[in-house]
Amino acid sequence: MDWKFRLEEARIEDYMLVLGVAAEGPYDVKVRSPKVVAVLRKTGDNRRFPIGVNSYFPLEDMDTCMVYAEYPVNIRSIFVGGTREDIVISFDFIYGDTHICNIPLELSRAPEALEAQGLSFRTETSELILRGKGNGHVFWQNAWKTCQAILGPVHQLLTHVLAVLLLPWFFLDAVASILFDVSKTYPRNMGSQLHRFFAHVSWYHSRFCKYEFGVTGIKMGFVKCFFLLGRLLPVKGNRVFFLSSRRDDMTGNFSFLYDKMKQEPVADMKWVLEPKEIAAMPLKSMARIGYYAATSRVILIDDYTPVISRLKLRKNTRLIQLWHACGAFKTFGFSRTDKRGGPKQDSLDHRDYDYAIVSSSEIRQFYAEGFGIALDKVAATGVPRTDVFFDKKYKKEIVEKLQQQYPVIKGKKVILFAPTFRGYGKLSADYPKSQFDPVEFMKQIPEEYVLIIKHHPFVTMEYEIGEAWQNRILDLSAESEINDLLFVTDLLITDYSSVVFEAALLNIPMLMYAFDLRQYIAGRDFYYDYEFFVPGKIVESFPALVEAVRSEDYEAEKLSQFRTRFFDDLDGKSTERVVKLIYGLIQS
Repeated sequence: MDWKFRLEEARIEDYMLVLGVAAEGPYDVKVRSPKVVAVLRKTGDNRRFPIGVNSYFPLEDMDTCMVYAEYPVNIRSIFVGGTREDIVISFDFIYGDTHICNIPLELSRAPEALEAQGLSFRTETSELILRGKGNGHVFWQNAWKTCQAILGPVHQLLTHVLAVLLLPWFFLDAVASILFDVSKTYPRNMGSQLHRFFAHVSWYHSRFCKYEFGVTGIKMGFVKCFFLLGRLLPVKGNRVFFLSSRRDDMTGNFSFLYDKMKQEPVADMKWVLEPKEIAAMPLKSMARIGYYAATSRVILIDDYTPVISRLKLRKNTRLIQLWHACGAFKTFGFSRTDKRGGPKQDSLDHRDYDYAIVSSSEIRQFYAEGFGIALDKVAATGVPRTDVFFDKKYKKEIVEKLQQQYPVIKGKKVILFAPTFRGYGKLSADYPKSQFDPVEFMKQIPEEYVLIIKHHPFVTMEYEIGEAWQNRILDLSAESEINDLLFVTDLLITDYSSVVFEAALLNIPMLMYAFDLRQYIAGRDFYYDYEFFVPGKIVESFPALVEAVRSEDYEAEKLSQFRTRFFDDLDGKSTERVVKLIYGLIQS
């Protein structure tokens, strides 16, 4: 049977556009997380917005299922800066391996009901129209902006004055909370008492006004001073600024681009590499960030970078996101709107990117959705750091180096155990020891194998490995670069880690040890249904993992399709394509 779709809800409540879509079609028990995405377009811009699935269940015949998705979209936040045009809305649907763009919709109510809401429906193209001129909806945005421009500064000043007057109360409350351990709703800080004191005062202050109180606010003010001074100078047309908040050395994508551009004296390259929170950054680095952000033609970042998102960049400066991960695996950014760890609809995080690079054309849609930017701002150039996997000379050198460092791997089959962390970030990151005992695992695995453990950098736990097993088990979590370890790997055991993309480039067989798959989907979710896209066999228990290794049952036939899906070009020239993009911006 074919899928059938109905537009169940399309109504405006205040400044929210409530959209609801129902789908009925063939049921597949392996599909755990169907998806509905609204595609919103105006002249020169577009936006993909996930519509949360509220219910998904099989009908009595167990051959058919129902999917219903509904979500309120903030009209004021669809496009940065608003619009005076009609907004055209279509819907995409993903169910397992089925991906239907611009789904054919039936209306569940008379068209006149939509007209009364300032909406209309094009039957021939299955598109919903949110009308602009003549209906006033678009002017909500403009009126809101005008009101903010006039009253916003006045309101901020008044609340700031009130917050300053109340500082003695904030101080007393902070002292009481520490001395008497008074239960509060503020996020608890586990640092020193002095740190907890200022964190509490800052939290209370933020409830009254948006002016930042504390070290972060002061340091951002310092950055903005140097940014404003830099704006007095013209933008240097060939300056390329590398800025990272996740690394302190020129590695990853940065390394490949820097080395390539250094060969040609075209770009004036500057960099600040500070993997620290704003409050912990040295003042010298912050001054350089402000100045270079104001005077650079191109700024390169490799992760969400709070310090740059708080600056209003100049019109002739271009910001390029060199996202650190390959492919599209776990949802991120605006794909997680209003979920734990995700942004609010009105957040401007990520949305100032002029370009974001990805590894394949198919996944451009997911990065556009996650970053809240137009599809044409996502470039399928390939990821520069993956070029190393096509460098035979480098492979030979790194294999020899690792065999010298760790002689026990020479002449053996290497199993790399590299799972991702559990939790919601660095502070809560962990991996359940009870789910993987390396000694017990190796007891059941033939002598020809050695095991290398490589946990995510956020995970600080260590396994107790006795001397008797030192020649078969190596815990290199704190020592080696995981990409280098892949060159000596014969089997990768992972779960939800993006290392699967790099491993696929080397054609490494994989086992997906997903003992908590259902819980992980509920808490984090993926862009593709897990069972349909992972490049190896899924095992959900420790005995099943052992048996799969012993029988060499990896379902390695999935690797070829996985590679071509997530990498457009398997030629080792991604760096060249990104450099060409950068030079094009410099010369334009």
